[in-house]
Amino acid sequence: MKLTHRLAMTIAACGLATTAFAQDSVSPTGAMPGDALEVYDATESCNAYVIDAVDFTASWGTALRIAPVLKSPRMPGGTFYNNLISAHAISHDLTAAASYPSTDYMLWNAPGFGINAQNNTAPGTISPSGSSMQFGVTLADFGTSLEGSSYNGIHSAVVNVDPAEDSRLYVYRVSTAVNGPSGLDNNAQIGVGVIDANGNMHFRVDDFGIAGADPITGQNIFRTRILDRTCGVLNTIGGTGGSDASDWLVVSSTTTHTVPNALPASLAGRPVYGGVTFGTEYGYEVSPGVVAYSTAHTQGSAQSRGVNGVSLVSWFGNAGAVATYALQAKTLGADTDAISVWDVDANGNVVNPGALLTVPSAPGQGGSITDNDDAYVIGGPVGWDLDGYHSQTPFRGGTGTVALTVGPAGERLIASTVYDNLIGGNDNPSNAIVVGRHDTGTGTTAWTLAGYYDAATDTGKAIKDAPGGTAIGLITGMFKVTGGAPLGPSMSQPAFDCAGNVYFVAAVELFGDVGSDFDVALVRGIYNPATFSYELELIAQGGDIYMGNNSGTAYAITFMDLADSNSISSGSFFSSNVMSDCWAGATQADLSGSTDPRAVGGVVLNTRITYDTDGDGVFDNLLDENYRALLLITGTGGAPDPCAYADYNSDGTVNTQDFLAYLTDWVAQDLNADCNGDGVVNTVDFICFLTQWSNCR
Repeated sequence: MKLTHRLAMTIAACGLATTAFAQDSVSPTGAMPGDALEVYDATESCNAYVIDAVDFTASWGTALRIAPVLKSPRMPGGTFYNNLISAHAISHDLTAAASYPSTDYMLWNAPGFGINAQNNTAPGTISPSGSSMQFGVTLADFGTSLEGSSYNGIHSAVVNVDPAEDSRLYVYRVSTAVNGPSGLDNNAQIGVGVIDANGNMHFRVDDFGIAGADPITGQNIFRTRILDRTCGVLNTIGGTGGSDASDWLVVSSTTTHTVPNALPASLAGRPVYGGVTFGTEYGYEVSPGVVAYSTAHTQGSAQSRGVNGVSLVSWFGNAGAVATYALQAKTLGADTDAISVWDVDANGNVVNPGALLTVPSAPGQGGSITDNDDAYVIGGPVGWDLDGYHSQTPFRGGTGTVALTVGPAGERLIASTVYDNLIGGNDNPSNAIVVGRHDTGTGTTAWTLAGYYDAATDTGKAIKDAPGGTAIGLITGMFKVTGGAPLGPSMSQPAFDCAGNVYFVAAVELFGDVGSDFDVALVRGIYNPATFSYELELIAQGGDIYMGNNSGTAYAITFMDLADSNSISSGSFFSSNVMSDCWAGATQADLSGSTDPRAVGGVVLNTRITYDTDGDGVFDNLLDENYRALLLITGTGGAPDPCAYADYNSDGTVNTQDFLAYLTDWVAQDLNADCNGDGVVNTVDFICFLTQWSNCR
C-alpha cells in the first residue's frame, strides 16, 4: 500500500526540538534486513542510547513529544523487519535516581547509524552525570523461528531524564527474557505484565503448546530485575526457572493465574507482586519471594474477571494502606456488572473496608449512564456490561482491564470498558468507556461516559479541535475501518494520567476536505471536574507523519493495534499504558488544569512505523523499512510557539523572506540554520525548516 504524506497537526515541529528519538534509526542500505536487533544475539542484550524529543501538538494544541522508544527484535533469517508486539506497558511511577544505569549512551543524527553493531554504522557516545528522574517501559514480542519454533520474549528499558533538560532522554534497553536459547527451543509461553521505574519486570509464563529441551510446567509468575541483568548473556525461561537476575514467584501452579500487576519498589520499598487467579483469588508477595492468597478483595462479589488495575494512592485511607487495586466482578447471578476495589499495604495484604461499585448500565442493574458532556445515554433493558477481558488477554496481557486514580482534588476516579449486550460477542463493535467518581464518605458513585460508539444507532462521541470547539471527527465502529472483519471491538480499555484525563485507542471517522478518513487513533478524554464530564482530543492516528531527525528520514504511523480476529488484541491499550505520575517530576499541585501538558507523564502505544527510506515521498510497506515499535508520548514543560523558528527574520510574519533568509544562512553553514539543534548544518536541517515554514504560512 502506498500512503501519501499527511502533513497533519501532529507532524514534528523540528525547529523546537533537537534530535529525534534514538531508536529512530534505519539501516545503511534502507532495505532488508533493516537494523532491528536479533532475538538470540546475546552480544546485543544491553544497549544504552540517547533520545532527544520531537515536539508535536495534539488537536487542542497540547504540546507533547513522540517517538519510537523501543523497536521489537527480529527473528534470525526472517522475512520481516522485526517481530509483532503483544502486551506492553510503562511504569506507573516516576522516581528520582542519583545516577544513570549506564556510563555511556550512544548518540547519532544521520541515516545508517544506530544500536545494532552488525547492521548499523557505529555512533559516538556521551556520558551523563548527576541526578535524574527515571521510569520503565516494556514490550512482549513473538514470532516463528526458521526451525519452526514459537518464540516469545520480553524487551524492556529504564529511561532517565533531567528535568532541567527534559527533551533529552537516556534509554538503557535490556533483553529481559526469552523462551529458549535458540530457534530450536520453545520452553515457555510468556505474557506481560508490568514494569516499575526501577526496572522490576513482572510477567506470566505457562506451558501451553511448548516443545523445548527445558520445558516449564503449569502456571508461573516471574520477576526479572533488568538493572541486575548480566550483559552478554540471554535470560532464558524454562523448567529450571530464569537463567539470570530473575525471581520465580509462582512456581508450576495448577491454578490459572492472569498476567500480573505489582506495587513498584519506589512505593513499597521493594517490588511486590499482586495478581489474580481464575479461582477468584488474589495472590500477593507477602514477603520477598513468598506468595500468599486471599479472597478478602472480592467485596462480596461472586466472581472476578479480567486483570487488576492499580492506583499508587490509597483510595480509602485505611491505616497502613499505600495503594489500591480494582478488578471487574460479577454479583451473584448477574453479568459482569461491578468493580471490586480494595486497599493494600506495602506487603500487598488486603486492607478493608473497600467497595463494590456496581455499573448502572449492566443488565443485572437495569439502569443507564448518561454522558455529562453531550447527554448521550447507554443502558436499557438489554444493558451494557463490563468486558474486554476475553480470549488471550488474561494469559498474554495487557494489564489491566480497570483503570483507577486519585485526581488533583482528591477525586476517586475509576474507568473500564462496557459492551452492548444487544449485539454480544467478544468482537462486539458497540462499546463505551464508563467513568465512575466515588465518594468514600457516602459510599456513592456517580457515573459518566468518556467515549462511546453505539452500533444500534450508529452514533459515536465527537472528537474536537478545542474545548467546546468544532467536531473534527467521531468515535466509530471498527468494522468501518476494517471493511467488516473483525467487527470490533471499537474501543480499547482506558487509562488515566495524573490530572484524571482518560486515554484509549478507538476506531475513528475523521472529517476531511474531500470526505472522511476511517482509521484507528489514540484519543484523550479531557476531564472537567466541575461538570464531571469529558471532551475528546485527538492525540495520534494512523497516517500521521513525523520527521525523524536521528535517522534523517520521515516516518509514518501505518498501523495502530486495537482488535484481533475475535476480541481485543493483547497488543492494544490497557490501564498500564499510561504513567500515573506527572511529567518529569511535576506534581498535581503544579498543574494549571486538565490540559496542562505536564499531566502526560508518559504513554506507550503499539504501532507499525514506516520510513520513507527510498526518498520517494510515500511510505510503502513493501519498498521502505518498516518496524513494529513502541511509541512513547510524553508531556512538556509548556506550549512553545510552533512558528517561532519559521519566522526566521523575526518580523512577526512567516513568508518568503523568512525562507530566503534561512537559505542564505544554510548555504553559509551558519549555526543559526541548525534547525534541529545537533551542532551540524546539513540536509536534515533544511527539511526541518521547510516542514515548519510550510505549516506556518
